[in-house]
Amino acid sequence: MNDGTRGHGGPRFHLALAASKAAAAGLKLMRRNAGQMPGVIAERIDPVFLAHIEKPRRIVFVSGTNGKTTTNNLLNDLLTDNGVRHVDNRAGGNVIAGVESTLIKNASLAGHQRVDTAVMELDELSFRRVLPHVTPDILLVTNLYRDSFSRNANPDFIFSVMSEHISPDTKLILNADDLISCRLAPQNRNRVYFSIGRLAEDTPEPQGIACDLTACPECGGRLEYDYCHLRHLGRAHCTSCGFANPDPAYEVVSVDRAAHAFTVRENAAPGAPTYTYRFGVYSITNLYNLFAATVVAREMGLAPEAIAASLERGINVTAARYAEQEVGGKRLVALASKGENSTATSVALDTIRREPGDKIVILMLADAHKAESPTTTEYIGWYYQSDFEYLTDPAIKQVIAQGVTNEDLLLRLSLAGIDPAKLYMVTTPDEAADAVDLSCGVDNIFWAYDIFNGADVDKSRSRL
Repeated sequence: MNDGTRGHGGPRFHLALAASKAAAAGLKLMRRNAGQMPGVIAERIDPVFLAHIEKPRRIVFVSGTNGKTTTNNLLNDLLTDNGVRHVDNRAGGNVIAGVESTLIKNASLAGHQRVDTAVMELDELSFRRVLPHVTPDILLVTNLYRDSFSRNANPDFIFSVMSEHISPDTKLILNADDLISCRLAPQNRNRVYFSIGRLAEDTPEPQGIACDLTACPECGGRLEYDYCHLRHLGRAHCTSCGFANPDPAYEVVSVDRAAHAFTVRENAAPGAPTYTYRFGVYSITNLYNLFAATVVAREMGLAPEAIAASLERGINVTAARYAEQEVGGKRLVALASKGENSTATSVALDTIRREPGDKIVILMLADAHKAESPTTTEYIGWYYQSDFEYLTDPAIKQVIAQGVTNEDLLLRLSLAGIDPAKLYMVTTPDEAADAVDLSCGVDNIFWAYDIFNGADVDKSRSRL
């Protein structure tokens, strides 16, 4: 789609390119990833730098409220494992400066792109700054939920920002189970849907104390659900206007948790063939992320046998979001979620609750970056949209909370009905480890943490 797109800036653009490439080289020497700084420098010199720089011939963007980082990383790993040369922005820049930095590092001094394929994560709010200058060949949207209130307001606002900037020429890959995001960009008719069929653990209605889809998004009528996989994701129809989930081209028709395998039927292909793929640690979010990555890989031309072989070789959810180890007969598991995100946190807590055996849960949810900033305060209202009630499960023997918002969190945990005898409030990661009662016979310790608190988790786990 971006074939023939050449940089057409004048001296200002070439000065911006030279300066930003020099910055990228300098940061590399300092062993820093240059995730955004080259792009920031380029924009300071040439405010429309992204419009001027040459683009790769094929561009894929991965976006959505939850799962975009994990899905993007899985997709990049699949492509790399299959010898597809491409560039990505997984070093840390899913906003416009990060996209620019990726293109800068892939460009020659003359401004020509060295590799013809780019696969990048794209922040939802960045659609309005990036998509006017870049038309992706493929755009995957994983889902739309409520996100950080102080930044993203509500799903309706994010939907409108994304929808109006999507080109009719882009192939949209959308989650048919999400009646919010599946309606994106009605001006676009080039649409591919994916869906997970009914599962044994499904619920009859949306889960959680907060729901992002309480009525038909078309007419406001009553939604009647057949089943829900996760929050509002599932199959439903409007009793007034008949609005319902679109038909999927790719559909998970069975999941064998014992065999660590899921089977996908390609409904749009002749004969509707089925293919079986391996997953690692099961959760519905892991399944959605891995399934979405395989769908994009298929749409990019990878054969199902090649994808299956890559997954057999161990490509899976990155350790940055899920890490498990066994030490001294104890299972230590860390589950990350987006900060100030009630859906991601609720899903993490529900995943822990569903794990077998007695367990201890360590909460590290206060945003470490905001805690260090003298000008920023974390909005803690999201605690009251998160399902801390999951922690009342009798199998959870201790709940340990660490972070600067502990007093706010203590109030929320108390309102959730958690036994005060199970609650421990601590200040440091070391104290979180020391508070674990290893004498109570529990063999499973879980960390539920904000993605910026990985270092604190490492300290706590190492001490434990």
